[in-house]
Amino acid sequence: MYFEFVREPREGATWTPTVDVCERTDEIVIVVEMPGVHRSDIQLAWNDGVLIISGLKRQTPPDHRVAKYLCLERTYGPFRREISINLAVDYRQAKAELKDGLMKIQLPKSKPEVVNIPIL
Repeated sequence: MYFEFVREPREGATWTPTVDVCERTDEIVIVVEMPGVHRSDIQLAWNDGVLIISGLKRQTPPDHRVAKYLCLERTYGPFRREISINLAVDYRQAKAELKDGLMKIQLPKSKPEVVNIPIL
């Protein structure tokens, strides 16, 4: 069977990783699809209640044995994803692991803190 269409990458098309966000009793867990992205090309940052996931998805070097591509749909390039977390989390204790194309980010919830307010 011959492949019947040729599709070129859309001009300006970018890749955005998809995410699942789960709230547990003691933490927020975020799972991010990162197929083909190397850990050294990913940056994680926390800024005022927003988790910022950014980096670069590199294009696989072309196979020089291929005469021409019949279909070229995958997108590459820089990416950025921002996730607002409207809960108090201890971002200094955050953990991230990249395995089998999935990045799991764990943000422990902050412990409730009682602060006495002096009366003047």
